[in-house]
Amino acid sequence: MEILILAAKSAIAVMLLIAAGAKLSDPHSFAAAVRLFVPLRTPPRLVRIGALGIALLELALGAASLSSPAASWLNAVIFGLACVFVIVSVAGFAFHRGRACLCFGALSRREFDTWSIVRSVIIAVGAVVGMLDAPSASVQVGPALRVVLLIAGLLLAVVASTAARALAIAAAPTRPTAR
Repeated sequence: MEILILAAKSAIAVMLLIAAGAKLSDPHSFAAAVRLFVPLRTPPRLVRIGALGIALLELALGAASLSSPAASWLNAVIFGLACVFVIVSVAGFAFHRGRACLCFGALSRREFDTWSIVRSVIIAVGAVVGMLDAPSASVQVGPALRVVLLIAGLLLAVVASTAARALAIAAAPTRPTAR
């Protein structure tokens, strides 16, 4: 059971880091997805700030969870975020079916559909598993390893951001060259 708990915590932390990195690669596109869920009168700048805040929250939670697995309070926060993912998936399905969710920026072409709800519920179940108590000896991480895990998590976010940019460039329509 201990391995399952730690695997769930790690998988969700890595997922958050990848999603954050991909969102940060193109914050304007992610802001367009966020705009689907805010009142029309919300100023565009506020929507962009909110989108950036969401990406930075995911980055912070993913990095903290990966580098500090014994911080049990993080598990409840991450579960709360996973519940928000379920709510957004259900609302997206109900009101914006077929539109891109941009949950992973350009790394994914997923849309609000039945499977988006299923995926978000699986993430929430993983967060519940991550909330279970693992033996304290298995989650003890010294300061040096904590720094290494933090750096590795941030590097993972940078790699995801770079990959999302590369995919966005590759997917962009090419212009004919002048001769």
